[in-house]
Amino acid sequence: MSHVPSARSNPSVDITRILKYAPAELIGRDDETKYLDDAWTKVLHRDHGRPRVLTFVALGGEGKTSLVAKWAAKLAEQDWPECEAAFAWSFYSRDIRGLRAASSDLFLKEALSFFATGTEEEVNQTKIFAASPAGADEKGRRLARLVGQPCRLLILDGLEPLQHPPGAREPGKLKDDGVAALLLGLAENSSGLCIITTRYSLPDLRAFWRNTAPELRLPRLSSAAGIRLLRTLGVTGAEQDFKDLVEDVKGHALALTVLGSFLKRAFHGDIRMRNRVKFEKADHEMDGGHAFRVMAAYEQWLLGDGGEAGRREVAVLRLMGLFDRPAEANCLRALLQPPAIPGLTTPLVGLTEEDWETCLNGLAEARLLTVNREPSESITSLDAHPHIREYFAKRVSEGTRLASFMRRLWHRVFGTNLAGTRAWCQAHRRLYDHLCKHEEGSQPTIEDLQPLFQAVIHGVQAGLHARAFNEVYWKRIVREEYSNNHRAFGASNELLAILGRFFTEPWSHANPKVLDAAPRLLLEAGTYLFNLGQLKEGCAVLKKASHSMEQAEDFAGAARAARLASEAHLLLGELEHAWAQAIRAWEQANKGDQNDRKIRIEQLIAQAASGHVAHQRNPRGDTTAGYWYEKATRVQRKLAGGSAELYGAAGVWYVDWLIEMRDFEKADKVAQWVGKRAREHGWVMATSLYHALIALMLHTKYGNKAKVAKSTATKAVDEMRLTGQQHHLVTALITRARLLGDRDQAIGDFDEAWEISFRANMKLFMADILLFRARLFYRIQPYPWQDDDPRDRLPRPIPSRENSSETGPDTSLKVKRTPKDDLDEAERLIKKCSYHRRDQELADGRRDIGS
Repeated sequence: MSHVPSARSNPSVDITRILKYAPAELIGRDDETKYLDDAWTKVLHRDHGRPRVLTFVALGGEGKTSLVAKWAAKLAEQDWPECEAAFAWSFYSRDIRGLRAASSDLFLKEALSFFATGTEEEVNQTKIFAASPAGADEKGRRLARLVGQPCRLLILDGLEPLQHPPGAREPGKLKDDGVAALLLGLAENSSGLCIITTRYSLPDLRAFWRNTAPELRLPRLSSAAGIRLLRTLGVTGAEQDFKDLVEDVKGHALALTVLGSFLKRAFHGDIRMRNRVKFEKADHEMDGGHAFRVMAAYEQWLLGDGGEAGRREVAVLRLMGLFDRPAEANCLRALLQPPAIPGLTTPLVGLTEEDWETCLNGLAEARLLTVNREPSESITSLDAHPHIREYFAKRVSEGTRLASFMRRLWHRVFGTNLAGTRAWCQAHRRLYDHLCKHEEGSQPTIEDLQPLFQAVIHGVQAGLHARAFNEVYWKRIVREEYSNNHRAFGASNELLAILGRFFTEPWSHANPKVLDAAPRLLLEAGTYLFNLGQLKEGCAVLKKASHSMEQAEDFAGAARAARLASEAHLLLGELEHAWAQAIRAWEQANKGDQNDRKIRIEQLIAQAASGHVAHQRNPRGDTTAGYWYEKATRVQRKLAGGSAELYGAAGVWYVDWLIEMRDFEKADKVAQWVGKRAREHGWVMATSLYHALIALMLHTKYGNKAKVAKSTATKAVDEMRLTGQQHHLVTALITRARLLGDRDQAIGDFDEAWEISFRANMKLFMADILLFRARLFYRIQPYPWQDDDPRDRLPRPIPSRENSSETGPDTSLKVKRTPKDDLDEAERLIKKCSYHRRDQELADGRRDIGS
């Protein structure tokens, strides 16, 4: 077996995403640069107490990216001494509506593939995992283990799109499970270094701020540094004028850079002309306040005294406002095709290559634009600081002050946004049409779909909501109605963000321009929320989707939405609501055309779902579940022949009940049908559940004597990790843990299952974990879960039920835990949820432990 060469002799490096933002000279950041040098030296020497995650926090434009990019560029110039691997990623993107498609999906895929190590086979397996629909948190944990190897560097620039903004219930908290798992994993255990820049503090790492994950507030530029920056830009004048100007903008690096460029170009650097910008009305605490004032003055000068060259430069900057990412050359060419877009591209259409280059060079020299080129010097993309893009996006989308006022008034009165100016809409429509020409292939990857994601964004901005949803999202991204098997490109978070663009208020009000597709839109959003573990929110959306589809007489869709809502309620421990939604799903399927195969399939799945809920809410020995499974089987045999058995989710639920009823012969027969159909269709999730069922059946029938049970359960866990179905992964983990083939592995499986369940508040799984681990480990001294956990993820002892949390075990106590505490908490959850399936096992546990 061949091995991948060591990166120490030939370091693997990919920092191009930030390297282009490294300034020629970094001014006023000597202390921060030294801090970075010291942190990296400690990593190389493996010093005790070294930082593992280092976060720089500051408002936009203060120079966070410049600092880190320049420091990384210095390491690159030194040929990365003693560095194993270095990787940089930028998350920052913003558009005028504040609707971002930021997620960790593409980052996790790229970073996992980059840091993959080991044998050639192991590297390939990691890359397959990276491209799979595995859960973001699972990928984040895997990436933490890879980045955490000695002498590895990860740079995450502009993390704020993945954080809750100021004003939210939990400001700054990460809303992306993948990056949250990555950063927690690195803070807890890493021999490498992760550097973060963000506008918001990271409360997720609060427990580590004083040791392994320090957070530094990047200060404003000092007066001396600000003066030096202005002088390097060619500004001249009296010392006191320099000091006054630096204080006017509170040492804001971007504002000083743009203002220095403005004074140099417009007034030969004469600082006395600084009064052309009125700073007294700018709020220095507002992101971009001073920089926006400078840009306004600069823009007016370019349009007036800048002549034709100035008007061209403004036109280019306004084009930057159309993008929440670097503007690729092919997109720019589409915008600059005749006819010109009035008010936007008129100064640029028909421009000679020489005049175009002159225009771009002028903007680059003025520090307003970054021109990215191939080694051949051909332009690949144009980029600008987010504040510059944001300013010109507002100028293009809002138009005159009167038009801007009318839009704000309309939004306040009617709660919806008017479309942007004619130029704004025409430009985005042209980009939409251009990106729709992209051919994604028959089995697209997440990279293949990026142009279509961008097409949706531009289509919405152009006011083409219905076309963007039906033509691009539904027909080309989703492709197949009501199926989950095609969603295998690992982009659930990004797709959910894309769906949010079709709502005026996610996830309650669809945009009026897409009302005809509102039922499908709600079902899509609810499905992704469910799959991503946002069960409460997903449940509400799915029930709304079911009623909406019923009104549209789409009874198959109504049944599917209700059935998914039933599953969500079940995972949350709300069994009565789960029962009501399962019965509703069956009733909706019965309303449809019984000659329609789709209706009949939804009917049998709804019947099986009713059996599944009945199994959880009724005591052992009750036959209500069997009644529903028999009804579902009769429908199945009408569809597939007289010997057919239930398969897929319906078959899995049925086998689970049969095992508990100890009808092993029937259970094996149905399980084999589940496995056969899963293999025929290539259903990884169904195959994994089949292996979990076989392991459980062997264990139930033969106990620990069934040696093949452990390997089968391990196969189920490994397969389920690739599906992204977190609730099914918990099932596989609990199944393997119950086999107790390896004590340490069982403890790890219970911990991982608890972490997933606790995060999504899946109460039935939480009860199972507490019950099973207490029964399996009560003789072990010390009890493996007796110590407090600083992340507050593991349950704490509950001295009385009155002090119990409504959403899970109390995490406020700092005392030792015993098996009896786990059993007490399991009993509380079982009774609270009416989870009567576990009544007998709870009683057996009390007898075993003697409590």
